[in-house]
Amino acid sequence: MGRLFRGSAARPPHKHALVSAAEEAAGSSSPAPSMALPPLFFGALAALLAAPSTAQPLAANASAAPSGVEVRVGVLLPGRNLRYPWAWPRVAPALSLALEALQPQLRHAGLAVRTAFASTEDKDGACDVKVTLFKATELMKSRGADLLLGPGCRDKDSVTAFAAYQGLPLLRAGPSLMPSNFSSTTVYGGPEGPDLGAFQAQLLRHWNWTSRPVVAVSSDSETAYWRYSSLSLKEHLADIPHSTPRVHEYEQPGEAVRVIQANGRVVFICGSLEMLQEIMRLAQAQKMTNGDYVFIYVDILGESLRTEGHREAAKPWQSKQSRDVGYLREAFQTVLVVTSHEPQTPKYRHFQSQVILRAQRDFGVALNDSLGTLVAGCFHDGLLLYLRALNETLREGGTKRDTSRILEKMKALKIQGVTGTVSINSNNDREMDFDLWAMRDVETGEYQVVAHYVGSEKLIKWLGPIHWKKGGPPLDNPPCVFDMDDPSCGK
Repeated sequence: MGRLFRGSAARPPHKHALVSAAEEAAGSSSPAPSMALPPLFFGALAALLAAPSTAQPLAANASAAPSGVEVRVGVLLPGRNLRYPWAWPRVAPALSLALEALQPQLRHAGLAVRTAFASTEDKDGACDVKVTLFKATELMKSRGADLLLGPGCRDKDSVTAFAAYQGLPLLRAGPSLMPSNFSSTTVYGGPEGPDLGAFQAQLLRHWNWTSRPVVAVSSDSETAYWRYSSLSLKEHLADIPHSTPRVHEYEQPGEAVRVIQANGRVVFICGSLEMLQEIMRLAQAQKMTNGDYVFIYVDILGESLRTEGHREAAKPWQSKQSRDVGYLREAFQTVLVVTSHEPQTPKYRHFQSQVILRAQRDFGVALNDSLGTLVAGCFHDGLLLYLRALNETLREGGTKRDTSRILEKMKALKIQGVTGTVSINSNNDREMDFDLWAMRDVETGEYQVVAHYVGSEKLIKWLGPIHWKKGGPPLDNPPCVFDMDDPSCGK
């Protein structure tokens, strides 16, 4: 297990700083929330809490401030596998930058912050749910973690349930699959979340595509955001009156195309770029790219729009192997792309360059300037928000274990981080911005942003027109195609 300790001060530990997590929790004024957890969870938790600790001694250079208030942040992320946008080599520099930026304020407030990292990877480099839960228990048991940050595994939410049961704040970048009562101590810091579904639902209403949208989701989702994109979308589609969304998980592109043909004309595709390109090849062959269909590709981190191999920037129809795919350029005239909004401020650009520089220096890892840095930025800003809420809680006489009080303050605060304005809604979700891209130049095939969704205002700002192949948006439920009960269909 890999661990990294960083201290925000170099003073001897205060005599009260090393009180165990169990002792502090027992004396906290905010008990863990009551909820019905699965019996298997209790069994696993009991076994983990009873297991002997394998933790190493605390780092001597991470000492407490004179006031004795030491904050321990337990980080649970994949250690080396960069297929995960939230891997430690990308997030670690972001956390260091956050603590360095706050150092004067932390010292003035008498706070010292210590971070302890534990990798969630198994022996094959994949993020493992069981490993994650074990490491979370160890961070709480032997490190006395006050805040958990992560985890890196997206298919289960054992740590979300664990944090809620223990009454620990959990800061994670991404949505949850757990019922809301399991997430009472978790803050979702972006870049994804409910605003993604809200944005796409607004797009459907704008073009009157509300009767039968199709959501096609790739079954290969271990390291990707798209499964969670589809869940957010499905939740908001269900709120549209008279809408009957069809959600289908596919393994092969041909399967996806058959489902699309049989069920709808407005299609959200969640999967890899290679899968999208293959779907569009088949759609072109089936004459589905003449303007009767629209394909909306959900690409939260904008991977399809960045330069890679032979592919040029903002040309998702090109492959990494070749740019000479003119037939795909024509097919992609019917493809829109949804991404997170990348901040364009000097503050974010400086942050991005520092993350890339430190990842190379500290980990020997060469990162690019993709939207993957936005994930690190969301952790950076989430930590800033938590520490500010904690400081206010302490000033008012509370303790670092007043989890409910800290979370309420996080929801009441609004700060300017490296990723822009940071505000948390009543459901503990960060309000995020998104962009809609379309092919603006059919000759070059280059995409541009045509709409920007502002999460805090829940509105779309249109920046330019979309060049529809038939002069206007397609119908999502054309006459006599899906509904043959209309008497006029037989004439």
